[in-house]
Amino acid sequence: MTVSKFPALQFPLSKDSRHLAYSAVGDANSPYVLLCLPGLLETRATFDPLLQAAEGLQGLRVISVDLCGRGDSSPLPGDKGYTMQVYLEDIVHFIRAELMPDGKPVPHIEVLGTSMGGILAMYLAHDAQNQVSGLFFNDIGLDLPWMSIYGLYDGMKKEGRLPTPEEMAAKFNVSIGAVLAVQSPSHFDLPYRKDWKGMKFGHLLSGFKGPVRLMHGSESGVCPAQQVKELQREFPKAQVLEVAGAAHPVPLNAMVNQLVLQALHLPVVVPVAPIKSEPVREAPVQQTLQMPMPFDTPAAAPQPKATPEPVTEPEPVQRAAAKAPQGTAPRVGLLGLLKQLLGATKK
Repeated sequence: MTVSKFPALQFPLSKDSRHLAYSAVGDANSPYVLLCLPGLLETRATFDPLLQAAEGLQGLRVISVDLCGRGDSSPLPGDKGYTMQVYLEDIVHFIRAELMPDGKPVPHIEVLGTSMGGILAMYLAHDAQNQVSGLFFNDIGLDLPWMSIYGLYDGMKKEGRLPTPEEMAAKFNVSIGAVLAVQSPSHFDLPYRKDWKGMKFGHLLSGFKGPVRLMHGSESGVCPAQQVKELQREFPKAQVLEVAGAAHPVPLNAMVNQLVLQALHLPVVVPVAPIKSEPVREAPVQQTLQMPMPFDTPAAAPQPKATPEPVTEPEPVQRAAAKAPQGTAPRVGLLGLLKQLLGATKK
């Protein structure tokens, strides 16, 4: 059973007397928020390693959410009606009330979505009112090929058979109704485009200006090389990390977690060493964490500024008298005229 190591916090939903369960690290007033959305039958426990890696980082709040019928979130009434539209409405309600409460400044919000969570992240970013500033996709591209959907179910098979709903519910810590729902064609009820290859979501991000990052497994059947190329074609500046040997989804190991946190470019507090010659109290200064890593696009190293040489004011010098043209008397200034008069008086 997939159970989070972090305490379950409850977010009340106005309808159906339900609540969403979520875990969070970091101060509630942090200027940066990373919202993590799990995959089809995942719970917030998937993101425990990332939350653990983010503990202690100043200025960042990392939140992982259980969708309805999963983990510690409430099931739907009668354990029926699980659809993508319901998930999206619940998350929008969470963002508006928990992350953007009235009277407080809106933080910089980025969303990390795994598989289905990545698709939900696209719909969130499509609505400017959600104020999503950046996206991380865990092994999901802008398209979902039909064959990839079948591959998801094949991956669930054990010994050539698909486990019973009861077995899957116990293994993944989700309700039986959620297990049954994801196997139904009516589960995906959000509007999307399609062709003979599969489902298409790229149009949702046609006006998105924030950074896009993709983590994909080299052995993934959901986000193969073609999906990676299409995302890079739509977003030439997208940062892409291939995890060698990984299938679907990419595991949040120490390397992946470090790269995700560095890609946020958080302002971090770095202590300044005191000058030895005189006692000075240490004071924190704000710097930007920008270490070039494989996941990040390293910026050009700034050239050192040349130190200007000290400029000294020239000593006052007397201007040379301009030579008068031949045949004319030189012009005499007022000071020269006084000297001539004084000289004549002495004589």
